[in-house]
Amino acid sequence: MEVHLEYTVNARDIFRATIGLAKVRLVAGLAVSLCLIIAVALFFVTIDEEKIMIQTSPLFIAMPLLAVGGQVLRLHATCRKYVASMSPRQRLMQYVISEKAGIEIRSGDSFGCLSWGDIMKVVERPGHFLVYVNKYDIRVISKGTLTDPKELNLLRRILASKLGSRTKLLSPPVN
Repeated sequence: MEVHLEYTVNARDIFRATIGLAKVRLVAGLAVSLCLIIAVALFFVTIDEEKIMIQTSPLFIAMPLLAVGGQVLRLHATCRKYVASMSPRQRLMQYVISEKAGIEIRSGDSFGCLSWGDIMKVVERPGHFLVYVNKYDIRVISKGTLTDPKELNLLRRILASKLGSRTKLLSPPVN
C-alpha cells in the first residue's frame, strides 16, 4: 500500500506550519514583555509618578506588539524568501509514502528516501503533516492534494502501523 502526493510548495503553507511550531516562542516573548510592562508600571506606582506612567503608556502597548508582531513578520518574510529562492521545478514536491520503503521525496532533480527508522515522529495538523527527522529537521507534507478521504485514511493507517506511538494523528485511522 502506498500514497502518492504531489503539490507545489507555497509560502502560505510553509508559514502556517512555521507559525504553528513557533507558538511557544511567541507566547514566551509576549509573557516576557508583559512582565517587563508590569515591572515598569509597579516602579512608577512605587515612586508615586502615575502621571509619567500614563504619559508613557503607549509604549506599554507597543512593546508586546513588537515582541510578537515583529517575530510573526520575520517568520513570514523568511518563508517568502525560502519559497522565492526555489526554482519552479524545486517547488513541485512529490511524495510516495509506502509501507515498505518509507517516504520517498522528489523535488527538482533531487531524490531522497526517509526510512521508517529515521523518522522521529509524525504530527498531523489540520492542513499538513509534520515529519520530524530530528529535533531540527522537520518536513512539511501538505494535505491539500488529499481530496479523497480514503486516501487520507490510508496515509494515517500507514503512518500508525509503521511508527506506532511516534504518530500523533487528529483522528484514528478507520479500517
